[in-house]
Amino acid sequence: MIKQIYEKYREIILYIVFGVLTTAVGWGVYFAVMAAGRAIFALEAGDATSPAYIAVYTAAMIIQWICAVLTAFFTNRKYVFTDADRDAGVLRQLAVFSSGRLLTLGLDYVVTLAGTYAMKTLFPSLLSLTVFGVTFNADEAAAKILASVLVLAANYVISKFLVFRSGRERDIH
Repeated sequence: MIKQIYEKYREIILYIVFGVLTTAVGWGVYFAVMAAGRAIFALEAGDATSPAYIAVYTAAMIIQWICAVLTAFFTNRKYVFTDADRDAGVLRQLAVFSSGRLLTLGLDYVVTLAGTYAMKTLFPSLLSLTVFGVTFNADEAAAKILASVLVLAANYVISKFLVFRSGRERDIH
């Protein structure tokens, strides 16, 4: 029974598995850059609005995006969308994939920043989290989780229907 479920939903299951891997890579990079930036610029734990914070945040989002896009593209191409048209060139697929991911980078950027700001405003005493000796704002982590769920869904649609279409789908459209 489990094998039948896996076979029926293999693509979605693998997309989620590799999406979690990509998210872990992205979050690791994001939080490492944020921690380093906070330390370098001596940003206070509650700072989420200063120009220095916005600069560090923007750098973290861009570096995270590059690492996550490369991880996602190669794992999706090799393991998830195995029925994709292999006649489509890798560079063309990477260009379309990256373009779609730029759109969801905007979604991630806005939801994380706005969510962090909104939670700081609504819940100013929200606790900080310390993981492996690095302190993170709980509001920032919660906003990042929400953004990741929205981005994961949007990225699946883009990947499935624009980037890794099967040869049959290409012939129909």
